[in-house]
Amino acid sequence: MADVLAALLAALTLDEAAMSAAGTWDALGVAVLASLSTMLGHSAVLALNRIRGLRLLSTLVLNAVVLSSLRILQAAITWTVAGIVLGHPVPLLDLVIVALLSLAPQVFGVVTAMPHAGLFIGRVLEAWQYLVLVVGVSATFGVTLATALGITLVGWVVMQMVSRLLRVPATWLGSRLWTLATGRPTMVTARDILAGTPLMPVEVEGVRP
Repeated sequence: MADVLAALLAALTLDEAAMSAAGTWDALGVAVLASLSTMLGHSAVLALNRIRGLRLLSTLVLNAVVLSSLRILQAAITWTVAGIVLGHPVPLLDLVIVALLSLAPQVFGVVTAMPHAGLFIGRVLEAWQYLVLVVGVSATFGVTLATALGITLVGWVVMQMVSRLLRVPATWLGSRLWTLATGRPTMVTARDILAGTPLMPVEVEGVRP
């Protein structure tokens, strides 16, 4: 746990050297903490929909998996772009670690559920996440911040294109997994899933846990 907290602090403070020392499990731990914080902020919604016990646990696990999977997909896209731009192979696993560490600012995601201010805070956290990613890419590939910014921007554009291509299957799969995990339907779109929006249940009359 100490290593996870050290990796979390390194990402939050944009410490290149400490981020480079983080391992795979440390990065996964950061992703789990980010997911837990985000879901805690939406605990009121879960409570109103009577999501408790094992179903609550499955909710947390599912959202952690979705967040981590998105960052891994982003890492794969950025890795491809970086290989083309730099003209030589780059380490994929190191980039996956950086992508997971970029979730660090979401440990403050609990406050995004606040009315009015929550949306603004969410945007600030997203910008912070992007800074972590840029600094991490710069350290991992040994390139300037400007080059890292260019690589990640191209990766972001490609990610948006992927979200459009996967719109239908992503919507179906996300809704299906949620229903299997919680026994409740959810109003979710491919854009929501690929943006890392927490999956939330929809109360349906006549449906009971």
